[in-house]
Formats: sequence, structure tokens, C-alpha cells
Amino acid sequence: MNMTLLKSVTSSLLGTAVLLTAVAAPVLAAAPAAPAKAAPVVQTKQPQASGVVFTPKTITVKTKEFEGKVTIPVISGLKDKAFEAQLNATLLKQAQTGLADGQQAGKEDAADAKKYGWEPRPHALDISYEVHQAGKLVSFSVQTYLYTGGAHGMTDVTYYTIDNQPKAKTLKLGDLFQSSYNYRSVINQLISQQIKTQTDRDGFNPYSFESITDDQGFSFENGNLVIHFGQYEIAPYAAGMPSFAIPAHRYQNLLKPEILAALTQK
Repeated sequence: MNMTLLKSVTSSLLGTAVLLTAVAAPVLAAAPAAPAKAAPVVQTKQPQASGVVFTPKTITVKTKEFEGKVTIPVISGLKDKAFEAQLNATLLKQAQTGLADGQQAGKEDAADAKKYGWEPRPHALDISYEVHQAGKLVSFSVQTYLYTGGAHGMTDVTYYTIDNQPKAKTLKLGDLFQSSYNYRSVINQLISQQIKTQTDRDGFNPYSFESITDDQGFSFENGNLVIHFGQYEIAPYAAGMPSFAIPAHRYQNLLKPEILAALTQK
């Protein structure tokens, strides 16, 4: 399948965190493959983290060659207004670029299909978001689903955790922990233990896990620190996007005091 567009869209999403802190040929299948839709994320205007509000903004495009629907958050209530404006502008630009690129790629593939007698398969792009609860930290994720005519679509999720201060910044995983602790070793061991437990239960091990990175995707859910991996990152496509929940008592003593305070304060 055409991975260029997915890489373009998702690389842009992944690059947002960094920014805010400072066609291959179509694949032919034996039978038509309808694009599997990403799980819908129902959003409402909702407050989070002391008055921070996420308001959904939806843009749709539909042609013979392409169908796109993006729902992005418009964020208000951050203490750092310049950061807030830049974040909103970047999320909007990424959505608009994804829709424009998707339309163009769909037209090009439709033209090739007509020229070479292939079965035309309309492209699809779906972007949605989900808000996470993380105390006084502001946390959300953006899910991008892209279908470019292959056997299946691809999904990528980018996770954002923002330290909502007068000078705000997007936190990487490595920013959470005290420098005196080897947090990567601790988390690697816990993930390896969970993989072993699953392997013993299922009788096979689909993972090729070695280590997390300092900018590994993460979120906080029900008090757990959840470590997220993308499709194909540590397992085959059939395994989806693996995640591992680290219980609070296994990681909280490693956190920087200000991060722990922000997580536990209402």
C-alpha cells in the first residue's frame, strides 16, 4: 500500500510535540478490500485540567476518489496563550494538509487504475481525538486512520501531555522522571514481565520488544501509566497497537515531585 501519505500525516503529528517544546505503486489484491473504519471517538465540548476546554472542529471532504473526515480539538483555557494558539494552528494545518494530500493521492491512483485497468479503490482519511484525564496536566491523543487502496488501512495515534504552566510545554516520557532513576530499565522490566505472562497464557509470543524510548507514546488511565506502541513497532499488524499499563505504585516514586503533584492534584 502507499505509505507515503501516512508517513507524511503522522510524522507531522509526531513532530508537533517537538515543535511546541522549543507513492509507492498501488498494491493489487485478489479481491476487493473495503477499508476498515477506525473506531469512532465521540467527542463533546468538555472541560479538563482546571478549565481547559476541548471543542471539536470537524471538516469533511467527499469525492469519487477520496473520503475524508477529520475532527480535531480546538483547545482553550491554557495558561500559555501563545502555546495554545500555536498548538491549535498546527493541529488545524495538519488536518487540512492531510485532506489535501489525500485528495491528490486518490486522484492519482484513480488515474493509474483507469490507465492500467486496475480496480479503482477510493482513498480514505479519518482523524479523531480523545481527551484523557491526567490531574492538572492536559492530555489528549490524535488518531489518524489512512486507507490508500491496499489490503487494509493503517492507524497511528499521537499522544500529547502538556504541562499547563505560564510557560507551557509538551512532555516527553523522559520528562516525567527524576534523573537519578533509570526509569527505562524499570519500565522495560515491567513490560517484559507482562509479555511473558501473556506468552505463557497464549502459548506464543508475537512481540519483538527490546526497549522503550525517551519519547515513547504514553497516557495516564485510571491511575496507571500506559505505554503505547504503534502498528508494526514491536509486533505484526494482527497485534494492533499494543499497550502496557504500569500500576501507580510501580512508577510514582520515580516521578519528579512537580509531575507527581500535577498528576495527583484535582
